[in-house]
Amino acid sequence: MALRTDRVRIVALFKKKDGISKEDFDKFWLDDHSKLFNSLPVVKKNILKYEQAHANPVVSQAIGEAGLNVSPWDAMAVFEAATFEALTEVFTDEEYRRVVAAEELKCLPRTLLPSLITRRP
Repeated sequence: MALRTDRVRIVALFKKKDGISKEDFDKFWLDDHSKLFNSLPVVKKNILKYEQAHANPVVSQAIGEAGLNVSPWDAMAVFEAATFEALTEVFTDEEYRRVVAAEELKCLPRTLLPSLITRRP
């Protein structure tokens, strides 16, 4: 399998806020948040690919019943851009911080989220 070397990726893990149902979190994150994020000019300029994956409770239960570790995370997102600077431009953009980051607080706790930045040498 060939890995792309022309892109930088951030993989971020997300945990929903306590008191929010999985259904409400999934709807907000998949529908409302992704549309808002993708609507920003800085995102349109810099992000080549944005993808989400959400935990499946049926699969998680089966994994746990099989004696395997179940991930504590509710969702993940992959952000791809041509350069690290392009990714940085998105997440430090004033409109992103004012609009999208503020909107995230509806469903996410205000904590540092684990992330992994990758680029194959």
